[in-house]
Amino acid sequence: CDAPSGAVTDNTDCDDSESDVYPGAVETCDGEDDDCDGSVDEDATDFATYYADVDNDGYGDADFSVEACSPPTGYVANTEDCDYGDSAVNPAASEVCDSQDNNCDGLTDDSTSTDAKTYYADNDGDGDGDPSVIGKACSRPTGYIGNKKDCDDTDSAVNPSASEVCNGIDDDCDSV
Repeated sequence: CDAPSGAVTDNTDCDDSESDVYPGAVETCDGEDDDCDGSVDEDATDFATYYADVDNDGYGDADFSVEACSPPTGYVANTEDCDYGDSAVNPAASEVCDSQDNNCDGLTDDSTSTDAKTYYADNDGDGDGDPSVIGKACSRPTGYIGNKKDCDDTDSAVNPSASEVCNGIDDDCDSV
């Protein structure tokens, strides 16, 4: 007539070996049916947010998210993608000279572009650059030139195209 020690009259517990698994328990992302309703991890209180990776580059779109215990197919845990339609544009990509921000750093065609060209300062405006003042860019910056032939970038009369005259200066940059 009396329940034995450790026994109850209710047989709705679905896993008597787990003290945190019973009807009415809080469901958590643990791969178990914590509340004994026949479903695993539904309405869990510790869901994570995952973001759509539309272009399959491993980086998500902050505008499209789901909450789940694990990432559904096509979703990732980050929101670092800056172009959801182009898998070649993501934080791990190399920046190239193509008028877009390939690596999502907020800069377009900057000096770190893998195909940026080297330019040399032409401070004296003679059309020849100073080999010691270098700049890398996707397009030629103002005051720079594509060659490094100037031996004195402070004097426009001294350059490889100048005529050598008897003045004690290497006017034509030939080292003589």
